[in-house]
Order: sequence, then structure tokens, then C-alpha cells
Amino acid sequence: MRTRIVAWASSEPARRIVLPGVALWVLATIVAGKFINSIDVAEYDKYAHAALHTPYFHALPKEYPAPALLIFISPLALPIPYQWALAVPIGIVLGALIFSMAKEQRGVDGTYPAERVIVYLMLGAVMFLTGRYDIFGAAAAFWAVRAGRDGRWGAAWFWSGVGFAVKLFPAALWPVLLLGEWRRTGRIPWIRALWIAGAGAVTFGVPYVLNHGAALNAVHYFTGRPPELGSLAAGLSFVLDPPAWHWVHSFGSLNAVSPVVGPLADLIEVAAGLGCVAVWWRQSRGRLSLEASALATFTLVVLGSKVLSVQYLVWLMPLWALYRVRASWLAACALNSAIFPFTVSASTFGYLTVEGYVRWLVGAYLIRDVILVAGSVRWFREPAPAPPASSADITARLVDSS
Repeated sequence: MRTRIVAWASSEPARRIVLPGVALWVLATIVAGKFINSIDVAEYDKYAHAALHTPYFHALPKEYPAPALLIFISPLALPIPYQWALAVPIGIVLGALIFSMAKEQRGVDGTYPAERVIVYLMLGAVMFLTGRYDIFGAAAAFWAVRAGRDGRWGAAWFWSGVGFAVKLFPAALWPVLLLGEWRRTGRIPWIRALWIAGAGAVTFGVPYVLNHGAALNAVHYFTGRPPELGSLAAGLSFVLDPPAWHWVHSFGSLNAVSPVVGPLADLIEVAAGLGCVAVWWRQSRGRLSLEASALATFTLVVLGSKVLSVQYLVWLMPLWALYRVRASWLAACALNSAIFPFTVSASTFGYLTVEGYVRWLVGAYLIRDVILVAGSVRWFREPAPAPPASSADITARLVDSS
């Protein structure tokens, strides 16, 4: 085992991902710790301390699933300021995600999936990667998809349950996993309903016992908030009815208010839901692979949501990395990050009024979302990514590189 580890450490995939991966984490940590005053990190810190006051775990987050408290509390074990300590568990999960992608085969463009995910994260998420905990849900979702692709259904359902418990959105994988297992085994996996029930019990049942009034906080918080500035509904309502469009600061973000934004958000959500059904139908007919169905489903969930914060693109990046690099995805990442330096410069030098800044921001978000839509539509017709290398191939590659 030691020989194999040493051989892998000197191999080409390791050399091409270790240094860039470390650079990504270090840069993200410095940016989040020194330059970005993250409201989210302050919220995590507040929730962590509140949960440890007696009665323990009675104070639950209002916008996050209760099991996320375990993530929020973990930095308190380190004797350094919370904003720096949070980067440690995030770095561990980020490293695990990148290294878990190292066994994937090199693509036709000559790059490895681990390299691609580093590029996407560096370009589109370095400003907030260690200031948000979304990488936990994204990693769990990727591991669920990969396990399902490899026929390891128990692991696939386990990781989807973990992702759901901390971030909710991996629940969209459940129809994909059900159909994938059914097509692979020839039988409907009814027993998997127990995994769904177990994930629901952990996410909502245990918090209900601790504080029944706060068990559904995350659900109520999402359903009660207006469309966020980065959503498709906010951008389209700005284009359709500029005089009536305005914004408010509520629910910890900038949100759009307009006579048409509410109906637009509902229409987009319904369209995204129908799109998911169409994706699952194609998967059931064998026209989409499991990983393609997962990426299409997550893309529709992100674009159809009335909240499309910058960190939501992190949910897609590990699955993007299974395919060749696309210019549209790179452009969406670049716009996602460009918002941060523009915000800092506009507030520092004051060359825009607040109203002008917000209107510029919603326009940039809309361009990002349109690029994401266009790129995803074109990707939808691409062939499925190559399967992972077999164990024998991996061993041979390590021996050759030693």
C-alpha cells in the first residue's frame, strides 16, 4: 500500500492536481479571511454558539437544515478565529473531492476531471469557497452520482442522504438513482424508500424532538422569501417591466419586487419541474446516462429556483468536470466571480449610486443565467462521459509512472 501511495504521488495526475488544489484552497482562505466580510460566516458562528448553550441544540438555524449545525460547530474545536477555522473542514472536504476525482480517465481534451473542477472552482468560486459550506453538499452529491454510475447503490443512497441532510438539494437525485438502479438491476428498488425516510428523519425528525417549532425552519424560510436578485425571475422581470421593478434587502440578501416577478418565479419553477420529469423520462428510456440525468436535474433545480446565489454554481461544478471544458460554463464562472471585485470597487470609490449598482448587478446575473441556460442546452446533446478506469488500469498506470 505504501508503495502504491508513493507511486501515485509521483504520477502525472497527482502532479497536475496537488499543487493547483492547494493553491485554490490557500487563495480562497486568504480572500475569505482578509478581504470578504462574509455575512454567512458570521451566521454560522452565531448558530454554532447558540446550539451549544443549554438546552443543547435547541436553537436551530432558520435558513439551513438542522444537521448543518455539525459543520458549523466543527471550527470551534480550533484555537483560531472562526473565519479561519472554517476553512479547515472545508479544505478537508475539498481535498477529498478533488482526490476522489483523480481516478477518472483523462478526457478527449487531454485534461483530467480533477483538473477541470479546480479550474471551475478557481474561476467561479474562489471568492467565497471557504466562506460558504456548499462544497459539503456538492461533494456528497458527486459521490452519490459516481457510486450510482459504478453500481454501488448502497453508497449512492448513503451519500445522497448525507447531502440532503446538510443542504437539501441532493434530494433531486432520488428519482435519478431510482431509475438508474431499476435500469441496471431490472427491478424497482422499493427498499430505497427506507433511505429517503431515514434521511427525512435525520433532517427533520431529530430536530423536531429537540425543538419542534424550529424543525422546518429551512423550508419556511425558503418558501416565504421573495425572488433573489440572481434568479432568472428577478432578471426577466427587470427586462419586462423596468419602471415597476425595485429591490429590497430582506432575508439576508437583495431581492426583487415587481408585479410580474412573483408569477414569473412560479412559472419558471413549474417549467423546471416539467423539465426534470422530461429528463427522468429520457433516463427511463435509456437515452440519458445516470450522470447526465443528474447534471440536467441539478441544472434545472438551480435555474428554476427563486434563489440563485453565487454559491449555487458550486453544486454543478463537480458534474461539469466529468465533461470537456465548455466556454459557456467558464463564462458563467467568470461572471459569478466578477461580481465581487466590482462590488468592492463600487462601494470604495462610489462611482455608482446604490440604485445604479443594483441594476448593474441584476443585469450581470441575468447574463450569467442566460449563458448557463444556453450552455446547458448545447451540452444536453453531448455523449456521456467515459467510465472510470478499472482497478487494473489504475494499478498499471501507477506502476508505469513510478
